[in-house]
Amino acid sequence: MGDTAKNWPINRAPKRTRLYGDKSKVIESSQHIIEFPGGAVEVARCEDGSYWAHIIVNRGFGDGDGDGLTSAKGTIMETRVDYEDPNTGVLSISPPKPFTQVAVRIMPKKGL
Repeated sequence: MGDTAKNWPINRAPKRTRLYGDKSKVIESSQHIIEFPGGAVEVARCEDGSYWAHIIVNRGFGDGDGDGLTSAKGTIMETRVDYEDPNTGVLSISPPKPFTQVAVRIMPKKGL
């Protein structure tokens, strides 16, 4: 995580945005974007209640249009997947070609 990132206990973590996905609790936008130098993270709620989480590398596709990512261009340094199975653990991923986005779709479990 580098020299500046910390592994915070969730209740003491820096400011966070919590999405409820429930209009009876709070009316919220269906899309949230955090832009950082080199890329962005986007979370979008789908009509079925699932969420797409995109990690986007800024490769300059928004240059000049005034409506794209405005941060520095980025490059992927390393990728990994953390598995729930302790026998598998954390595996590095080495894709055959450079990519500019990773997306994961998550459906919240009901009744938790």
